[in-house]
Amino acid sequence: MRQKGERGKGKGEGRRWKGDGREVGTVAVVGASARAAVFSVLRSGWAAVAADLFADADLRLACPVTQISSYPEGLVDWLANAECDGWLYTGALENFPELVDELAAARPLLGNRGDALRNVRNPLQLQEALRERGLHFPETRKSCNGLPLEGTWLLKSYRHSSGCGVAELHAQNTAQFDFVQRVVSGISCSAVFVGTSKCSLLLDVTRQLVGEPWTRAGRFQYCGSIAPWPLAKDIIVQQLRDVGDALSSLFGLVGLFGVDFVLDENGIVWTIEVNPRYTAAVEVVERALGISAIDAHVAACCGREVSPIPTGGQSSCGKVILFAKQEVTVNEKFFRWVIDQLDENMRGSIADIPSVGTQILQGHPVLTLFASCEKSNCQDALQHRVVEVERQLYV
Repeated sequence: MRQKGERGKGKGEGRRWKGDGREVGTVAVVGASARAAVFSVLRSGWAAVAADLFADADLRLACPVTQISSYPEGLVDWLANAECDGWLYTGALENFPELVDELAAARPLLGNRGDALRNVRNPLQLQEALRERGLHFPETRKSCNGLPLEGTWLLKSYRHSSGCGVAELHAQNTAQFDFVQRVVSGISCSAVFVGTSKCSLLLDVTRQLVGEPWTRAGRFQYCGSIAPWPLAKDIIVQQLRDVGDALSSLFGLVGLFGVDFVLDENGIVWTIEVNPRYTAAVEVVERALGISAIDAHVAACCGREVSPIPTGGQSSCGKVILFAKQEVTVNEKFFRWVIDQLDENMRGSIADIPSVGTQILQGHPVLTLFASCEKSNCQDALQHRVVEVERQLYV
């Protein structure tokens, strides 16, 4: 067990991969929360450095990390001075295409550039492109004039992530959002793809947890994933593959990307949003399948052939983000209780661990919890984990 304050450099320090004129050895990860992608990088055998909003304790124990106070603009100077061979981003940098291009001018980018982000993150363009392929996308408009206010339309802002920019349309809140979208009823899911120059590969599908009261999340806030999520009919899988291929060919998406969708009662896949980077669902898929998806991501971004990825994990894996039910300060006792549950690779059932003395406001994320179990009981296991952690946290 590493002690607090020690930093790892990754089990495969020195591994290099040359492709498409680029050579990758140390990968920099940037975004609001870099931890999940960093651990995937380390499991793949590369060294990692990171910069994000939190610089949580388990990330500090795993690799050199910098907490960026002037986020996201402060990432420019950080990356220019970082010791790395390439970099990738996590949420929600896809909402800053100009910044992504500025960062890409400093160091080789393993991911999608600003032009792809501008297009695929514009719901009007996405709506038109998918409908032309015979695929389903909820009716989306720029204006809410004349629309009913009885809960059948949602206001959306594409300046946020994880559902923070979503609200039900009513008369008092129309100025805060960019688009309005018709509600589609069904099961909230997410599909994880790897885009290549030829096509896209569907890795897996997760069930999304959204606004679950037991996590203290907001109504439309993403709070977790469960994988794999079984799809009973081949026609559903084919719809997803058609969506992935459309996104790769029409928008040029490369590497890992996620598609949030709703599966309605008729088995129709309704694409809701595209996240063109390592998403929150990826690490759940990685745990369920026993893989590191960064291998496929780097290969695709370097123009190399993506190796076959195993499917059909034997167990279900879930994660949940716990939000603070009240303002709380992390004390030494709680911190030690959490750290004692990690293995030598900083892997366990708890992640995104705040340091001692961290003040967490009500409604803000506390940490992330995992559970591996039988598919029918995974959510129950996560709920039990939440109760256990809250019992330790609020004393």
